[in-house]
Amino acid sequence: MGSCLTNKYSEGEVGKRYYGGQEWIDKLETLCHKRALAAFRLDAKEWNVNVQPHSGSPANFSVFTALIPPGGRMMGLSLAHGGHLTHGHKTPQRAISATSHYFDSMPYTVDAETGLIDYDKLETECAEFKPHILICGASAYPREFDYARFRKIADSVGAFLMCDMAHYSGLIATELMDSPFKYCDVVTSTTHKTLRGPRSGVIFCKQELAAKVNFAVFPMHQGGPHNV
Repeated sequence: MGSCLTNKYSEGEVGKRYYGGQEWIDKLETLCHKRALAAFRLDAKEWNVNVQPHSGSPANFSVFTALIPPGGRMMGLSLAHGGHLTHGHKTPQRAISATSHYFDSMPYTVDAETGLIDYDKLETECAEFKPHILICGASAYPREFDYARFRKIADSVGAFLMCDMAHYSGLIATELMDSPFKYCDVVTSTTHKTLRGPRSGVIFCKQELAAKVNFAVFPMHQGGPHNV
C-alpha cells in the first residue's frame, strides 16, 4: 500500500520544498526522473518529466491548463471510438468531463468500415475547428498511431500535439509500439497500467514548456505528491 514516505508532505519541486526534512524525498523524486527518462530513451536536455501527478486524469488536466487558455479548443478521439473521458468528452445535453466544461472540445472519429482513424477527415475538421491542442492516444484503439500525420495536422493549425499513452506506455517502453516522442510536444501516462508500477501519473514535455507544466501541476492543481 506504500511506505513511510506516504505520510511525508512534500509540496514543491526538488530542492524547492515548503517543509523541512525533504532530503530523502528529493533523492526519490530525482531517481524517478532519471528512470522515467531512461525508460523511454529520452535526453534530459530536450525533455522535462514531472512525476508528481496523482494519476492520469489530473496529469492531462494540468497539461491543458498549462498550454491552452480557459475556453480554448481541443480535439481528441471520441470516447465511443476508443478515446478517453479526459480528452473532452461531452454529450449534446451536457459536458461530462471537466475538460469539456472548462474548454471547448470537438471529437474526431474512426472510420465505420475500417475501424481506423480517418486522418483525411481529421485534417479537414481540424482546419475548421482550429484547436489549440490536438490529442492522440486512446484507451481502446488497437492500432498504431500515425504520429507524423498528427504532427503535420497540428502544425497546419498551430496546435500543440499531445499524446496520452497511459494505456499502452509499457508497449512503447519495450519498443513493441512506435514512440510518440519524436513528434509530440507533450506526452502523458499513468504508471500503473502496462508499466505495472504503483498508481501515479507522469508528464513528459519539451524543456521549453517545463515551467508552465510544472506550475500547472503545483501549485495550480495539486498540493504535495503522493510519495510511495
